[in-house]
Amino acid sequence: MKEYPETTQHGVISIENVPEEMYHEFIRGRYNTPVCISGDLGIQIAEDGRVWVNVNGIAFLRFKPMQKAPD
Repeated sequence: MKEYPETTQHGVISIENVPEEMYHEFIRGRYNTPVCISGDLGIQIAEDGRVWVNVNGIAFLRFKPMQKAPD
């Protein structure tokens, strides 16, 4: 996979389509974060497929691909 260095851009960040298994946490008010914020969004992709999404310089979402089991 091609590596992409961290890139950031300032704008409006919104949280949409919350996964169903997390939805009740938002409804009960566990998360007191706004649905829309103004800030910096950053993304970085490593050669091995790992992905980081940062909001205002803080890791918000991380993804690490799983190795396929041998057949």
